[in-house]
Amino acid sequence: MKIPLTKILDLYKVMILTRLAEEKHEALFHQKRLPVYTHLSLGQEAAGVGVSGLLKKDDYLFGTHRGMPEYLGKGMKLKNIFAEYGGRTTGLSKGKGGLHLCDAENGLLGLVGSLGSDFPFAVGVGISIRNRGTDQVVVKYFGEGTAEQADFHPCMNMMSLWKLPVIFACVNNRFTEYHPYRETTSTEHIGPRGAGYGIAWKTVEDGNDLVAVCEAMTEAIERARSGGGPTLIEFMTYRIAPHHTGDPCVYRKKEEVEIWKQKDPIQRCKAYLMKSGVLSEEMDKKIYQEAESEMEEAIQHLEKSPYPDPDEALKGVYA
Repeated sequence: MKIPLTKILDLYKVMILTRLAEEKHEALFHQKRLPVYTHLSLGQEAAGVGVSGLLKKDDYLFGTHRGMPEYLGKGMKLKNIFAEYGGRTTGLSKGKGGLHLCDAENGLLGLVGSLGSDFPFAVGVGISIRNRGTDQVVVKYFGEGTAEQADFHPCMNMMSLWKLPVIFACVNNRFTEYHPYRETTSTEHIGPRGAGYGIAWKTVEDGNDLVAVCEAMTEAIERARSGGGPTLIEFMTYRIAPHHTGDPCVYRKKEEVEIWKQKDPIQRCKAYLMKSGVLSEEMDKKIYQEAESEMEEAIQHLEKSPYPDPDEALKGVYA
């Protein structure tokens, strides 16, 4: 399924913005200018941007703590992410969300604190879409560790039984917090679990290939919109970054990380676009400059924005 080169170029720009913004986030945290520590997506940007970047504005997405690529890919603005991370009133949750980002205008329905407890939320949104008769799609994006949570299986059954327009997109970065995934489960892949529920499924073995990610997502989105039911897709990649800021990563070898750095999805995409003739070194330099400019504007927005009044602490907590 051919993905337009112009679309791949647009998503390449988002991957670059993601990389620069996450590196800046970590620097700002260490400088005590951002209070929220990092769960970086370094090395797995293609899986995040490729999953969300093909959705329409009124489609829905549930993301992750390591979610900057999927949030930016879905249309969320970096300035709104930094403002929320910074606990400022200009954040879309008025600084109360922290890592748990929400952007209703762009179909980002909020990140839950307990990973995996939002599988039922995604199914519920799928039921809503079916009942309203729209052609929208809802994507639940999650890691391989989260697939071990109890709600995963009944939700797979329900969305299959009712042929809901739901896509479960699993990014398998090979680590469940502080453990290699191969040490915590008896099987290597999540994708084949779809067969047990009669769900269309696929494992994209090279989740660092943005084109392959987009092709798999295009097929799943078209299936959901046309009434063909749900899809489970697994994207195999690698978490180059630590689990979070300060994680010493004693559970893996540095040599392994270096090998995966050579498979950088951004450099892979750049080579593809240059070979296709839609990107030049001059254009690439300009893309990085524009990303740097957007990032600096986001930081200025953050630092000019006020903190909320203490009286705001309990407002908006209860419906």
